[in-house]
Amino acid sequence: MQTVSPPNSLRGSPSRRGRSPRTPAQGSASRSSDALLTEFSNKQPATFTSCLSIPVEGAVPIASQEEISSPSQPGMPQQNTSNSTKRAPRKSKTHALAALQNHVSSLDNDDVAQPELSDEFSGGGTPISVSPTLDLSSVKTSSPRTQPTRSKPRPFGLEDCLVFYPTSDEFRDPMAYIRTISEKAGKYGICKIIPPVGWKMPFVTDSEAFRFKTRLQRLNSIEASSRAKVNFLEQLYRFHKQQGNPRVSVPTINHKPLDLWLLRKEVQKLGGYEAVTKNKKWGDLGALLGYRGIPGLSTQIKNSYTRVILPYEHFCDRVRNSPILSTSPNVARDPQLKTHMNIQTVTHPLTSPRERGSPPSSPLTSTSSPLSEPSDDGDYKERSGPRQDSSAAKRSSRVASQEVTPTGKSLEPASRLSPGSASPQPDDEYKRTLELSCEICQKKNQDEKMLLCDGCDCGFHIFCLDPPLATIPKGQWFCHICLFGTGGDFGFDEGEEHSLSSFQARDLEFRRRWWTSHPPPSPSAADLNDPTVNCIGNTLISEYDVENEFWRLVQSPNETVEIEYGADVHSTTHGSAMPTLETHPLEPASKDSWNLNNMPILPDSLLRYIKSDISGMTVPWTYVGMVFSTFCWHNEDHYTYSINFMHWGETKTWYGIPGEDADKFEAAIKSEAPDLFEAQSDLLFQLVTLMNPKRLTDAGVRVYACNQRAGEFVITFPKAYHAGFNHGFNFNEAVNFALPDWLPFGRDCVQRYREHKKLPVFSHDELLVTITQQSQSIKTALWLESSLKEMTERELAARQLYRDRGVSERLEEEDRPEDQYQCTVCKAFCYLSQVVCHCTSEIVCVDHMDQLCGHSPEELTLRKRFSDTDLRDILGKVVERAAIPGAWRAKLRKVLMESDLPQLRSLRGLLAEGERINYSLPELPSLRKCVNRGNEWLDAANTFIMRKQSRKRSRRSRGRPPLHEANNTAFDDRDPGDRPDRGLDDLYTLLKEVQTLGFDAPEIGTLRALAEKAEDIRRKATALLGSTNSVVSRDAYKAECERLLLDASSVNVHLDEILEVETIVSREQFIRELEEKAEDSSATLEDIRGLLTRAQACSIPLENKFIRTLESRQRAGDEWEERARHLLDQPHKTIEGLDEFFEMDSTIPIDVTVYDRLMSARSKAKDFEKQAKSWISPDGQGPKPKVSEVMRFVGRAEKDFSIPAIRDLKQTAEFALDLENRCESILQNRYRHKEDTDIFEMMRKWRSYAREHLTMFSLPIFEKLDDQLTRHQEWLEDLPWYCSQHECAHGRDILNDVEESTRPEDDQPPNDEYFTCICTTPVRPPPPGTRSDAVQCDHCFARFHGVCAANGGSCPFCDHHHWNGAIHKERSWHFCFLPTILLKAPDITRNYSDAWKQLEIIVHRIDRLCTVIGSFLTYASQPGNQRVEYIPQVRHYMRKLYKIQFAVSPSREVSYGLDLAGLHRILAGQPPAVRVKKRRRPKFTFGQDIDKNWLDGTRCICRGRTPYLLNYPTVECDLCSRLYHAGCVFFPIEANASGNNRFMCPLCCLRRNRPYIYSEVRVKHVDNQDPETYVNTSAMLDTFSKDILYTKMLPPYTQTLFVELIRFSPGQPELSGGSTPTPRSAPIPVMPRSAEPGPSTHHRHSHIHSTPIALPTPPTPVYELARQPSTNGHHVPPPPPWSTPWESVTPSPLPPRVQAQEQSRAQSPHLNKKRKYVDGSPQDNSEPRSPKQRRLPQTPVLPSANIGVRAMQQALSPSLAMIVSPVDTEPSPRRAPSIPPPYARPPSSSSLKSMNGECSSVKSVKLLVGNHK
Repeated sequence: MQTVSPPNSLRGSPSRRGRSPRTPAQGSASRSSDALLTEFSNKQPATFTSCLSIPVEGAVPIASQEEISSPSQPGMPQQNTSNSTKRAPRKSKTHALAALQNHVSSLDNDDVAQPELSDEFSGGGTPISVSPTLDLSSVKTSSPRTQPTRSKPRPFGLEDCLVFYPTSDEFRDPMAYIRTISEKAGKYGICKIIPPVGWKMPFVTDSEAFRFKTRLQRLNSIEASSRAKVNFLEQLYRFHKQQGNPRVSVPTINHKPLDLWLLRKEVQKLGGYEAVTKNKKWGDLGALLGYRGIPGLSTQIKNSYTRVILPYEHFCDRVRNSPILSTSPNVARDPQLKTHMNIQTVTHPLTSPRERGSPPSSPLTSTSSPLSEPSDDGDYKERSGPRQDSSAAKRSSRVASQEVTPTGKSLEPASRLSPGSASPQPDDEYKRTLELSCEICQKKNQDEKMLLCDGCDCGFHIFCLDPPLATIPKGQWFCHICLFGTGGDFGFDEGEEHSLSSFQARDLEFRRRWWTSHPPPSPSAADLNDPTVNCIGNTLISEYDVENEFWRLVQSPNETVEIEYGADVHSTTHGSAMPTLETHPLEPASKDSWNLNNMPILPDSLLRYIKSDISGMTVPWTYVGMVFSTFCWHNEDHYTYSINFMHWGETKTWYGIPGEDADKFEAAIKSEAPDLFEAQSDLLFQLVTLMNPKRLTDAGVRVYACNQRAGEFVITFPKAYHAGFNHGFNFNEAVNFALPDWLPFGRDCVQRYREHKKLPVFSHDELLVTITQQSQSIKTALWLESSLKEMTERELAARQLYRDRGVSERLEEEDRPEDQYQCTVCKAFCYLSQVVCHCTSEIVCVDHMDQLCGHSPEELTLRKRFSDTDLRDILGKVVERAAIPGAWRAKLRKVLMESDLPQLRSLRGLLAEGERINYSLPELPSLRKCVNRGNEWLDAANTFIMRKQSRKRSRRSRGRPPLHEANNTAFDDRDPGDRPDRGLDDLYTLLKEVQTLGFDAPEIGTLRALAEKAEDIRRKATALLGSTNSVVSRDAYKAECERLLLDASSVNVHLDEILEVETIVSREQFIRELEEKAEDSSATLEDIRGLLTRAQACSIPLENKFIRTLESRQRAGDEWEERARHLLDQPHKTIEGLDEFFEMDSTIPIDVTVYDRLMSARSKAKDFEKQAKSWISPDGQGPKPKVSEVMRFVGRAEKDFSIPAIRDLKQTAEFALDLENRCESILQNRYRHKEDTDIFEMMRKWRSYAREHLTMFSLPIFEKLDDQLTRHQEWLEDLPWYCSQHECAHGRDILNDVEESTRPEDDQPPNDEYFTCICTTPVRPPPPGTRSDAVQCDHCFARFHGVCAANGGSCPFCDHHHWNGAIHKERSWHFCFLPTILLKAPDITRNYSDAWKQLEIIVHRIDRLCTVIGSFLTYASQPGNQRVEYIPQVRHYMRKLYKIQFAVSPSREVSYGLDLAGLHRILAGQPPAVRVKKRRRPKFTFGQDIDKNWLDGTRCICRGRTPYLLNYPTVECDLCSRLYHAGCVFFPIEANASGNNRFMCPLCCLRRNRPYIYSEVRVKHVDNQDPETYVNTSAMLDTFSKDILYTKMLPPYTQTLFVELIRFSPGQPELSGGSTPTPRSAPIPVMPRSAEPGPSTHHRHSHIHSTPIALPTPPTPVYELARQPSTNGHHVPPPPPWSTPWESVTPSPLPPRVQAQEQSRAQSPHLNKKRKYVDGSPQDNSEPRSPKQRRLPQTPVLPSANIGVRAMQQALSPSLAMIVSPVDTEPSPRRAPSIPPPYARPPSSSSLKSMNGECSSVKSVKLLVGNHK
């Protein structure tokens, strides 16, 4: 015990000697009651077994609340762990006592050894490995539908509850089925439901992601008497220790420790110490305690009680009776004072307020786990937890009266939560002490006399105590409240966090170890098919064995077993194990009514009216159990129903107590441990207490049991207490629901919560109001009326009490959050009204109005949710609806009581009214049956009373002959089918039947009167029939009969006598009618037949002359009808056959209907014939019909008729339709011509035939083809080579000449020097001895064949008369007109004409030739480019044009023949060109060139200096054929595994001035060792350098090869006539280098290698060509420059073509072997441009006129035949055409094909455009 004093005092200071006054001092007292132990050596040793000692993968320990919320602060000294104020949770009674004894010994510095309680399963070991997911095949997912028979009675002799087996139909509606069984099953408290066969609920929980926390349960601490005993012993020890007697010991009698708790309990049962002493019952107590035959037993027991127990009892009595210590809670206190009352009213923000005046948690047990709120719907259901967001009107979970944290640890008051309070400084302690006040006198004075309680830190003056203390006691000191509250904080500790698989592994291992070490005493029979028996290891364990073992462990004082239970797993957090519409919308089970997610909100469940979800009540909770895990005795929140479903796993045993025995149960358990309930009156709400079922049954409580297995439901009924335990690993899910019969239970529970100040889950009154708002049915009103009336009367009475005390009122019509209408004192929800005050935010109910604040009632306000009128209206509406069935029953009762025969109309009205009532009325089916029977009788009666005009009956069916048609107006004014068919017997039967039905109706009297009238008419008819022979006049007799028939027509009763009278009248009338109609020629066949039928009915003899006449006419009519119907039945009728019936004998009776059909068919056939003839022979006035319209018309006509004109029309239309189809296929280019004749000739025949035979039809498609044929003929005639004599185009010879002259591969001149003639045959020398006829031009010295020279008589190369039309040619047209003709061709010409195809080829080929020649002329016409070397090329083009004959140029004003002739004269007159001296590139000799081949045949970059590269994969150079290691040259073998390993080695790339694509290559000269200086081989090759050029380079940053230069052969720049070489930087147009070498066209044409001709290179549009390597290793020269469009270029001093050919010849191995390593491919220096900037070339422009004239005048000389004048030889200037010429357009597809054929080595072409300067 520590006192509080100023810092300088030695005793009584507030420093608690090394401990904060705000930290409970529990270290020494936690094991206090061990001082009461004496000798335990004779008892069974204590054991402790915990499942936590079994390590399992995936099990994670849960951090304590202190570790989370109170981390150690820097600079604050930590307390010694050995002297920690936190004590370990108690394990058993003996463990607690032993721990206390050890602590006392340690405080007194005794050397007594502490007894060790070891875990039997401890020992560490390797954690059990588990799978991340649970294997459902390893658990039981179903159970047999038939329950196994029990071989032995259940432990304690308990009876099983009822088990139900619903059918599929019964199982369809859960609420209805539970309502039907509730009367029987409710008597047991619980029941089990086994679903029908085939029903299965899927398990949808993700076992890999699902994790849950467990609670630790120590079985022998759960039982009520065991825990009460431990609490008593701890309190007893504390008392004696504070009295200065810490070493008090437990007395022993006959070496057996005395059970002090049991002794005290038995003494109290007998009336207390005084009563036992007075009655001398101490000896009897010995027998009750188990002592027998011991001398002086009573004295020993009495002395022990007097010495140990009696002082403690006297202390307790003094405290209870002391006016000082038992301070009333109603006394006003200063809220700022730190007192016991104020401490308990301070609440943590996350907790609910504790009950006022209740004792705080014991300081000795503050670290034992608090209540972990075990609750269930079958298992624990956690009613704890903070209320979620009070501002929102939602409840996320149940709440309870106990304060617990989410992890289950009790929260200290806010003032004691400071992290630094563990070891405060003395000054701080003193300051805090100044705030303390005495709990008794409430004063803060005399701090040096202030004594602090080690349990609650509250202060007490030592002189205020009773009895007062003289000095500060030594050691710990506890106030009376803490002393009496010892053990009141009992609960379950947190276990570990698990997955399903880790929890299963721990359960299996625990069961295996347990049953191996604790086998059952009587093993079960080895029947593995028995679902009640499990084989665990080698032991067979039955459900009976598990149940026995569980209760043995619960009651064992020495054997403590600690297990885990995963209870109250919120489905809102972890998800329900059943499918929901949100998670599995397509799963049918998500809509199942037995799905626990749906059950609380089913139409008949009252919980559906709660406005928000309540976790565990309206939202399911899940439970994961292991062996021996238990849920303690409890009933459901608000006494609701609950339903629990086992998804899979081992058995769960349930115990249930009917709700009727709930009070007996509570009394029994309170008598078992009264101390527990005295300290905690709400102990049963905490779900932490078990009681043996045997003790309950002994107390008169009915207890029933059942074993739940996989796939089974267990239902608990309202107010029924239930408990149970698990046999092993299983998974359950539970939820609450409520039926209407629950309402009274719910109200009782609310009142019980209020008495115990337990926080309810929802407002019962709000639920009732919500039901009235959302359900207005009569059914609801009936069961709601009584509860709503009780609520209304209670509320109105409470409001009247408010008004009597003067409280003001305020109406608020909006709902508030729940925490704003919850009473602060009793925790009840005051939904309808609350008392509030302006000074506080708290509210109270009517019963605690005085405890709200200190203000008077007049200053308080009554806040109402509904006014009194509203409440009465709500009740009135419900009462009104509930009274509807009763009011209806009263009306029914009144109608039945007023008369023995009630009116049927009244019964009908009651039936209609009852059917409108939306409620099941038991009397309604009987009334409905009665009314329906009356209606049936009434319908039968109305058949006599009312005549139904709509009745149709066959005359012959009633056996009555037909009457005449319209002559009898006297009585036959109705349809014969409407005559009565029911007689007097039927009428009398109805009258007799109504006497037994028991109702009255007006129709009964009417029916009786009708019967009397029918009898009278029958008597008259009988008399009339009997007087037939006595009547003198037949007319008078007939008149009498007619009058009788007229009277009978008003009676709707069938009378046979009336029929006889009717027959007589009808016969007389018919005979008169027959005389009139027998010879009537207008009578139809139907009339004749009718008359004969009536005659037979009237029994007219056949010999009657009129009858014979009628029969003769009928036979004629029948014959006519038969012929007519035969014709009408024909499928195809003819006009001739129909005409036969047009004119016939008028005396023959006919069937008008048949005749009309005949005439209609004839008229229709005539119309068809007329229309067909008008179309076959048209008059030319009307519109022409379409063929499709005609075919439809023919189809309609041929359906019913056979008409010759229709057949002719059909044949003609079919011809026209076939022609249209053929024409359509021609126009759509789908026609396949298979005949030998020309297709156009065939189409002309079609046209002739159509114009001759098919003009009557409209043929739109033929007309289109006819127009195309006309246009085709006009197109043919436009062709220059069209022959009007033969009417065809002779274009084959022209096409042949064009194809021969425009071959793309023939664009280069032949290299044969004898090709000088204008023809394509060389002029070779004649054989020896013969004379040549060749002639030679004097100007150009070209040699011609004599035959060729004779054609025109002059040189075609020099004489322009061959090209300007002066010399006549057969083909004297211009090419520029042909493209226009080509485009003007109609569609059929393009699709089917050979002439058009020939023209297309001619145009495309000539167009390409124009492009080539135009490009050449554009370049060569410039003065700087007019060189003699171009003469062979000019002649080559002129030969082509000479063979084609017609003028070729892009426009009519231009003639390429004249241009080439003028250019030829200029070139032929120039002097010969100066010979250019060849250039020579430098030659390199590298180190590898002088090396010898290595061992593996390589001459690699590594030069054989790396041994491990021997036999490394090699690659061969395609040029020098040397082998290299692939790794040394960075060649990717894997990437080229397909076999396309084309490779050029680094040395060849250096020699050819090409980049090496796989790495950088650097060259070091052997004489220059500077590390940054390298040889610039590229610059040396570009400039033909004579010296070595060096360059500075940075260190390499990528893959780099180093090559050593050994020798160098200088190069030779180009020289011309001794002049200086032309620098390479001059703007010389060159072709781009190709990426790869390719096969040269030189090898395809042997005539290519002729005298070199410098041809132009395009400067602007450039093609980037990808070349393939050629077979001989050298590169292909670029294609000729005129094969693509060109822009005009600036003349250069030297044509690049000459350079390219010289370089090509220099590098050719056939021409110069010394230039083997020189690469002649020129570089492309032009800058690329965007394709959008590409320009089309314009018309080639030749030199200006004056320059051309002067040049030609200098070059011209006489030809063979004539002298050309200067004027004639001058080329006329021409302007560029306004539109681009044909060769300037993009080449056509055929031209592209020709160009591609020109250079077969080109793999891909990419257009680049550069700016040429």
